[in-house]
Amino acid sequence: MLLENSYYKIIGRSGEGLDAVFRVALLPDCEVYKGHFPGNPVSPGVCNIETIKECAMLLTGKRLVIDTIRQCRLTAVASPSVCPEVEVTLSCSPVGKGFAVTAKIADNERTYMEYKGEMTVITA
Repeated sequence: MLLENSYYKIIGRSGEGLDAVFRVALLPDCEVYKGHFPGNPVSPGVCNIETIKECAMLLTGKRLVIDTIRQCRLTAVASPSVCPEVEVTLSCSPVGKGFAVTAKIADNERTYMEYKGEMTVITA
């Protein structure tokens, strides 16, 4: 299930080649936030990772699956009420059957997640 337009919405994009910054609005009416947690919504780490993967797919123009996560650090709690907009900064490098991906989710105040891993291109 893709999260774009239900959990988040891309409101801007900059960069060139396989490096980009996606400006993302977190959508507080999403069902995820109603269950995680009612009255005090926070962004689940798994949804942040999926957001990174979906932005990587837009950047590379390929359908991807996460193969290996080498580093995934949740450094602060993101919430649509505290940080309604964040930036997903991505750098992708071709490797093997996919891409090495380095990413960060942050705003002007703090970094919420740092990610390094490999994603494989889905060919079927």
